[in-house]
Amino acid sequence: MDSKNVSKIDENTFLIDFELFGIRRAGAVYFLKADKSCLIDSGTTKEARKIVKALDSIGAFPPDIIILTHSHFDHAQGTPILCREAEKRNKKITVMASEKAISNLKDQSWNRVFDEKHKFENILNVEPLKEGQTIDLGGIELKIFDFSGHCADDIAIYNEKEKTVFVGDSVGYRIEKVLNFPPFMPPFWNPDSFKSAVNKLKHLDCNRICLAHFGCLKDDEARNFPDDTIKSYETWWNVFTEADKSGKLDDVKYLKEALIREAGLVLPDLELTKTSMIMMLKIINLFKKIFGKKPIKVAEVQLETIAGWLTKGYRTYNAGA
Repeated sequence: MDSKNVSKIDENTFLIDFELFGIRRAGAVYFLKADKSCLIDSGTTKEARKIVKALDSIGAFPPDIIILTHSHFDHAQGTPILCREAEKRNKKITVMASEKAISNLKDQSWNRVFDEKHKFENILNVEPLKEGQTIDLGGIELKIFDFSGHCADDIAIYNEKEKTVFVGDSVGYRIEKVLNFPPFMPPFWNPDSFKSAVNKLKHLDCNRICLAHFGCLKDDEARNFPDDTIKSYETWWNVFTEADKSGKLDDVKYLKEALIREAGLVLPDLELTKTSMIMMLKIINLFKKIFGKKPIKVAEVQLETIAGWLTKGYRTYNAGA
């Protein structure tokens, strides 16, 4: 774990890049340290060990508390691994999440909508949180807001002292400052609740918005984000609606091209961290070069994956609308 994976946001707050899916700057958890310590989200099963190593590198494992922003696998599935590692060190982590998340965490099988083959581990003994509740870390107070919409159980966690809010996935994504995309993921999407969450964010006194995917937005970038994410949602939803009307909703390549065209997407240069993935991409692009085809970018592959998940979110909402 090198310095690229842990960065300081303020005197008491750190961002940990756990390299989601083997890609740098794709997935973040946040660590806060006062009299007590708190980890916001826990990553995936595969990447949880990286979070342990990152916290060890700053002498901070285990945290006293894990707060889950919501119950999707890439935010919650690292929890059992972190808790078991803490127990090996004769420590116990208190796990907290929205009161709405308790049943979803107890039965994580619904996450198979993202990966049908993976066995997701259930998460028990979670302390429920309500909107307006405050968690006192001793020197830092964290206030809980209901930000459901992207998921049935999203919360935002607000550090008023530092005017910083941790929003998970609830209000959207921004990768490498250029790729914005909306959070209508399966299986819980509610556009009205999403817009309500964005409106709450807009009226919250904050200088920093910490996204799970990816990073900490500051100053003007943070102030503009609520309007930017609503615009992104409307544009992407229209693309999916038109694709649905044309019978091309399952054509991810069509969706990718339509999104690049209609949303004006700029695909960032994403950095792979796994040697096997780097070698595979090199081999694929070597054959593309031999046959006179354009090399494929990591961001293109990720966009197709994201488009596939958003298609399921779009369908889930329309099926229940």
